[in-house]
Amino acid sequence: MQNNEKKSELNIFLTSIPKVLSSKTSIIIFLLLFVYLVVFGIIGLLPALKVLEPSNTAQLILGNYTNVLSALGAAIAAGVGTSVHKHVRAHRQQTADLQTTVDRLEKEIKQLSKQIADSK
Repeated sequence: MQNNEKKSELNIFLTSIPKVLSSKTSIIIFLLLFVYLVVFGIIGLLPALKVLEPSNTAQLILGNYTNVLSALGAAIAAGVGTSVHKHVRAHRQQTADLQTTVDRLEKEIKQLSKQIADSK
């Protein structure tokens, strides 16, 4: 029983990751990191403003351009993927409900047609 609880807790944790990555807070953090790295990288190219360029250590700590962009892309993709799967599941359920209703209506139409034919 305890093993199943661990699996379900792990499953809950793993399913929450895309939601966290696609949250507005996380996307804003990634965007700010990207802007920080780009703006200060460009400023660092100007000889007069070379003092404002972040050190190599600061750039390593905050991440490089590729990591920030890939994290932002992963966050957006996780949110889109989660949203798409949710909508597909809802659409399939609606389709199944509609098919059930259509089947029921067809059955009732056949019964009514039979009753009309029998009454003539």
